[in-house]
Amino acid sequence: MSYLKKKYQQHRQRELAGFVVLQNVNSKDNAIKYMYSKILNMAKSTPPNPFSGMRIADTTFLKDVEGRSPCTVCGKSRKYFCYHCYVPVAELQGRLPSVKLPVSIDIIEHKNEIEGKSTAIHAAILAPNDVKIYTYPNIPDYRKEEQVVLIFPTPDAVPVSSLFTEESLKIKENYGLPKGYHMGTLLRCKLNDIVLESSQESNTRDLAHRFPLRKAVFIDSTWSQCRGIYKDERIVCLKTVVIQNRISQFWRHQKNSPRWFLATVEAIHQFLIELHITAYGLHKEYEGLMHIGYLNFPHDKIVSCDQRCKEEAEPYNGQYDNILFFFLHMYNLIHEYYD
Repeated sequence: MSYLKKKYQQHRQRELAGFVVLQNVNSKDNAIKYMYSKILNMAKSTPPNPFSGMRIADTTFLKDVEGRSPCTVCGKSRKYFCYHCYVPVAELQGRLPSVKLPVSIDIIEHKNEIEGKSTAIHAAILAPNDVKIYTYPNIPDYRKEEQVVLIFPTPDAVPVSSLFTEESLKIKENYGLPKGYHMGTLLRCKLNDIVLESSQESNTRDLAHRFPLRKAVFIDSTWSQCRGIYKDERIVCLKTVVIQNRISQFWRHQKNSPRWFLATVEAIHQFLIELHITAYGLHKEYEGLMHIGYLNFPHDKIVSCDQRCKEEAEPYNGQYDNILFFFLHMYNLIHEYYD
């Protein structure tokens, strides 16, 4: 066994053992200990193929792509797609799945991010009509737009489900976490640190015909870089939303980051399924969430088609899973080589 393979397997074992997170947590904080044990148990029980049950198109034909070919726009040599022009190479045009998203997605990249390593490009290739990538500081002025949210863990961020209600969250300072910990890395807070405040109006909006937003913004950068981007007055004005925890399958983790720090395309997928499930429920026959380490599985949202109104959209049944098409291919290549 090569030295590189040994180091890779050692790194994976350390991740599954939970050594990269919560190394100095106060042992008296039972809420954090419970969250940690739940994440750890999911990581240990994750099957060899966590994407089992998802409705992702067959990626095997990508293995037949030999060498590199010129981008049809800029002419630069590329393998599967051009990470600058956001188009597939000529050999793959017309063969890739196309994903229609329920809302628009804007991705803001830090200028120092390496384009070829970003999974955000996968979303732009597979959902070209709904995904746009901007390089900071050349971004839209979101102060002039309505029904736009930022997917970013701030102290006043709300879960996706709250977008469909008139509820707001009041949270104790730093989510009740020990001094020195940021809520971005220890996202789950004590239950008694959250107080839901409902307006005097009806709590639940009509979910059957529309989503409560038209655009979601993601920041694609390291944690230290994205905090600087967030301070921009064109972005800080946005309502912030936090997604549920799930185990990341990304093969290039940020150093010392926990397993639920998702790659950008994973975060987009997670947001989309939460949005759809909250609005229309989860199809009882869909099994794509069973193996990805979903911390709060939406058991209360499972419905059958005969339970919904004919005018409503179908419950979530993998409609956006193909956004992970290239991600799955890369995941399979890496695990076939190293495992």
